[in-house]
Amino acid sequence: MPDTLFKPRMNADIKRRSYYSKFIFNSHFLIFLTIAGGVFLYSLLGLLQTLESSIWLDMIAALLMSMLLLPGYRSLLKPADGIFLLPYETRMDAYFKDAGRYSLMLGISKVITGAVVALLILTVGHDTFVISLFLLLSLLHYIANFHINKRAINTQISRIGMTPVLFIVNILSLMLVLQHPAWLVLSLILLFAMGKYVKRREHRYLDWNAYIEHEEVQLNRYYRNVSMFTNVSHLEKQFKRRKYLDPLLWKPKGASFNKEKMYEFLFYRTFARDHDLPMIILRLIILFGIIMVWMGNIYLSVVIGLFGIYVIVLQMSQIYSAQAYLLWPKVWPVDRTFIQRSYVTYSHKSVFVISLIFGIIFAAIHPALFYIAVVFPVWGYLTNRIFSRTVYKKEQELSD
Repeated sequence: MPDTLFKPRMNADIKRRSYYSKFIFNSHFLIFLTIAGGVFLYSLLGLLQTLESSIWLDMIAALLMSMLLLPGYRSLLKPADGIFLLPYETRMDAYFKDAGRYSLMLGISKVITGAVVALLILTVGHDTFVISLFLLLSLLHYIANFHINKRAINTQISRIGMTPVLFIVNILSLMLVLQHPAWLVLSLILLFAMGKYVKRREHRYLDWNAYIEHEEVQLNRYYRNVSMFTNVSHLEKQFKRRKYLDPLLWKPKGASFNKEKMYEFLFYRTFARDHDLPMIILRLIILFGIIMVWMGNIYLSVVIGLFGIYVIVLQMSQIYSAQAYLLWPKVWPVDRTFIQRSYVTYSHKSVFVISLIFGIIFAAIHPALFYIAVVFPVWGYLTNRIFSRTVYKKEQELSD
């Protein structure tokens, strides 16, 4: 049975990734990626022509590659496997080999992208031999790190502590080999020593609970990354109190404590207490803000800012669908129009604040043209209005 078990699970995982990919890589996002990628390469090539060889460029290339040389391991195991596959443990070698090959392929695209950028950076001050050695060592680290991480699952070694150690070894090895090819020997010794260290601490038999728990963590991490772009029904909603956001939660009193206005407070509270959404939006603001500063061009700054608002509004719209159908209407049943109006008020205020942040970033980059920043709140209002209508249309279709 284990011999034929992995392929159907791999196909199911590929199908899941394909399903979410069609929402993430829609036409708008592909256009944005094409423009941003082209401008990034154009800016990078122009910048490299003005730079001279230095240890800082080597550090940037080594740091970039080191962050991408830590592949995850997807065993695709399920909770029931710890019971039903236990008698087949001695016949699971082929399954785990297939899982290893699949896991390596999942992360190879990021490594290739990083290698291209690192290669361009290293063309300043390094010959073909050194660059080839750097790329070859990166490939060795990618494979070695994968096997070390995989073996560490079946040990008592903390995987949280293992990641920074591997990262430090990566950046140290890559930096040294750029200074002199002879340092390659030390890199190989470090990889061999770490591999032996982990192998000696590996359990004799499979720790099924550890493998299953690791797979669940990896799957939830994938869902959380996807949730930055689209709704994920499989992701369990968790809540977390952040005391530093408490001052932003106004407390309804008197006339505001009624069915017409109370749901607005509940939407604010859900947003502030959501486990992931506030941090996702903060990361998106920082990410798009950095890209706006990096590009510098006025037209690209506007396009990138508008697209950032679009993605954030798309994220915030899940608050309505996630909460308006759950416990609140059952505990406090009110007319749906009150919930919809409260969501409109909440979302317009939230999106206005976010649009204002993008406007401030734009004005700081282009102070002479600060008045163009007015386009961000206008775009935010129109985009949020369209998404709100889409949510209500779906709700109406479901109710019919």
